[in-house]
Amino acid sequence: MSPKLAAILAGLLYLGAHPAPAQSVPTPESVLGHKPGDDFYLANYDESREYFRKLAAASNRVKLITVGKTTRGLDWEIAVISSPANLAKLDRYKQISQQLAHGRGLDDSAARALAREGKAIVHIDGGLHSTEVAGAQQSIALAYKLVSSQGDPEIDAILDNVILMLWPTLNPDGQNEVVAWYRRNLGTPYEVSPLPDLYQEYVGHDNNRDGYMNNMLESRDVTKTEIDWAPVVFYCHHQTAPFPTRIFIPPFTEPISSNIHPLMARWLNVLGIDMAAYLDEHGMPGAVHRVGFDNWYPGFLDFTHIFRNSISFFTETALYAYATPHFYSVNDFPRERQPLRSEIFYSSPWKGGWWRLGDAVRYMLGASMSVLDTAAKYREQFLYNRYQAARDNIERFRREPPFAYVIPREQRDLPTAGILVDKLLINGIEVHQGTIAANGRTYRDAWVVLMDQPFSPLVKELFEPQEWPDLRASPNGPPQRPYDVAGWTLPMQMGVETAVITTPLAPQQRSALKALTSATLPPGGVQGSGTTYTLSRNSNASFKVVNATLTGGGQVGITRTDFVLTGMGVPDLAREQSLTLQAVAKAPDGAVTTRKPRLGLYRAWMGVIDEGWTRWILEDFGFAPVTLRNPDIQAGHLRERFDVILLPDSSARAMMDGFAPGTIPGEYVGGIGSTGVDALRDFVRDGGTLIAFNNASQFAIDQLHLPVTNVLAGVTPEQFYCSGSLLRVELRDPAHPVAAGMPREPIVMFERGPAFDTRAGFRGNVLASYSRDNNPLASGYLLHPERIQGKAAALEVFYGDGRVYLFGFRPQWRGQSHGTYKLFFNAIFDSPASAKPTAPSRAPAAAPADPLRAVNARVRADLAAILALNRAFFAARGQAAIDDRAKLNAAVDAFEKDRIQEVQDIAAALDDAGKRKASDMVRAMRRAAADLRTKEIETTVDADALAERYGLPD
Repeated sequence: MSPKLAAILAGLLYLGAHPAPAQSVPTPESVLGHKPGDDFYLANYDESREYFRKLAAASNRVKLITVGKTTRGLDWEIAVISSPANLAKLDRYKQISQQLAHGRGLDDSAARALAREGKAIVHIDGGLHSTEVAGAQQSIALAYKLVSSQGDPEIDAILDNVILMLWPTLNPDGQNEVVAWYRRNLGTPYEVSPLPDLYQEYVGHDNNRDGYMNNMLESRDVTKTEIDWAPVVFYCHHQTAPFPTRIFIPPFTEPISSNIHPLMARWLNVLGIDMAAYLDEHGMPGAVHRVGFDNWYPGFLDFTHIFRNSISFFTETALYAYATPHFYSVNDFPRERQPLRSEIFYSSPWKGGWWRLGDAVRYMLGASMSVLDTAAKYREQFLYNRYQAARDNIERFRREPPFAYVIPREQRDLPTAGILVDKLLINGIEVHQGTIAANGRTYRDAWVVLMDQPFSPLVKELFEPQEWPDLRASPNGPPQRPYDVAGWTLPMQMGVETAVITTPLAPQQRSALKALTSATLPPGGVQGSGTTYTLSRNSNASFKVVNATLTGGGQVGITRTDFVLTGMGVPDLAREQSLTLQAVAKAPDGAVTTRKPRLGLYRAWMGVIDEGWTRWILEDFGFAPVTLRNPDIQAGHLRERFDVILLPDSSARAMMDGFAPGTIPGEYVGGIGSTGVDALRDFVRDGGTLIAFNNASQFAIDQLHLPVTNVLAGVTPEQFYCSGSLLRVELRDPAHPVAAGMPREPIVMFERGPAFDTRAGFRGNVLASYSRDNNPLASGYLLHPERIQGKAAALEVFYGDGRVYLFGFRPQWRGQSHGTYKLFFNAIFDSPASAKPTAPSRAPAAAPADPLRAVNARVRADLAAILALNRAFFAARGQAAIDDRAKLNAAVDAFEKDRIQEVQDIAAALDDAGKRKASDMVRAMRRAAADLRTKEIETTVDADALAERYGLPD
């Protein structure tokens, strides 16, 4: 054959295997008007989707599939990109991936044959966190590169060996919102101002903390699609890298979960090292490994899949802000990075310069290409190793415990146990049901999770208590702290009883079990006769029935153990929730009538994640919370509109001050402020209920001058640390309305929160406390538990005619801690909505008529001394002025700390009129202190005149 003919035949063969894409394949700029990564430009999701649709219409290398709807109702489409030959056999390759992922019905020889035949399905996405903007722009660039390239051996190999599931973004709603915000502010002083909202309707940044719970619609869409397609790699793009590095890449830091199959952990590290080499090879320095991020918490949506034997990981590429460029010099670097030394895990230090959105897109594109290149080269090994992991998991738990977990039907809250079962099923875990004898007892009609199944590591990861290892750089060095939470044991959080089976199951035990596709609960209904019904308060679902009954015009009463309901639709509501009603002839004696609480939920302009989680849970249970922004609170008259106001977890300073002027458009500036605080005080004094979660408790303590101390305020991480672990608390009074339906020692999620001591003048109740004698840790990591042993975890503080509930933890943490939902549900109903809420005790009648008079003399003496220091400072010059300024500040600090606190302590024991007088006095003292610190007081003003100026009493 002549060389010319051979060349022609070779060309024809190439075209047969790699048909050239249509000439009309659109460039991104032809559709969007910009290249992905252009300065000052971001494509939103709608525009990105339009580009992908035009790309798919023009090329046989792309197939679009719809994976579901977003929370805000957008159609969610992803692109499947591969060679036309692969796309023509897509169902076959999905089937192979499924067979290898589950491992059943295969021996090693059959698995190898499937691995040779199959293609590596790889998930790459444009990111979860919508303010990390480069990922979604990179998706467009990656799609165009793969679809438009011709004659590129690297891309040809990828198209032949890999089926790419390209998710343009994992948060379409957020991409639209963030891009709209940036476009609004572009070219103004607020161009890079923060988004004053959650970029996922309910959970914002926590959309990457919903990996195993799948509470959010988007999480469920992702998990379902991943289980259906069984990709061997799941790669998610994030920003920002630890400065000044340009991209963080695995390997991660220690520790790593022992429930990850070693082959997945090994390949994760290989992909990371290959990626760094790929970037260096293509002129992109600054990759770093093993800093900041550990492999511990399984709840990251981009990591949970590793427990289903998919190589799952993320990278963090550098970000300045949106699409606005920024210049960095070496002098901007941390001092230890300024010498630009090469390190083992930072071999090519970045030297500074301009950093643009286009640079981030280029790094991400290189990282994605590296993953695809590695997957193409090791396609067969990836697929076979996936099978090996499933095979090993099945065989391991046939030989060693735990052999099974049992979820008995005998539960305090059976519907919540059913939710746990559904969560397992959503995650691809096999659950059976039946009667089984084990552990010396018979579990009748129980749910059983057999551990000889391919994804069993995820079950073990969720069901066993966590023990964070004691990791230190040196024997006497500080302990290494978790990146996220350290303990999450799901049955503990949900208040569900489980039992582990540690002996092998006999064939007859297995034969009695039936595989489930959904949790089956016993049907709800009515026992007895009558038109009034009692319903146990043990189940969270009872609140859905109560709220629906009240919304529908029915009547509800409350006893210590039950709800009492009347209404036409009550039996149907109970059946829907698998709850049993007891019909009675009349309401029990002592039942207190209630109406639906009018509930306000504070929503700052700072995008508070805890607010979103709280709003989602309250809506799910039918509470219908009303959003309260800063002006809504500041307008006052709150008691006329609300029975309960809930403050979600946030720092006291953020709540009080919000965004500073000049950092964001004016309508989003500020926090609750002093006007709002006065309105909240009046609300509680007039009988309202204020509920504060976690660090919002400090705001309530400070601003309402509650006689409570946060014993962890000011404590360093070396003195106490708990970033997120499960702690056991003791309920002081099980008969208290807030404790209704709860076990005596529930487990709470403590996450960087407070613990309380009460001070003189405290009126109220300690609801829950940490054991004085035992370490409260149940799962996770708790450094120096003695700091909180014997301290209060939750308080009810009486204030005027109302009350303040302080929870030193998040009772609704990430939509996981179902076991403590009832604590704040009960607190909402123990409010003026009830005809007889918990009654605040009154101050003793023998209290002095005006105990503020004595302290007022000390206040005036302090003001006289500070006034003298004020005059000395403003008269001084040079070093004397510096010295006098220090003396003045010290005196004012002492006045604010000691004398104002003294007035607040006295106020706690006063009647309402006395409290108002004390509050006015404190405000006057604060104004006087602020002016004495910063303003020169006229020489004609003495201490008495100063007191009169600020309205201090005689």
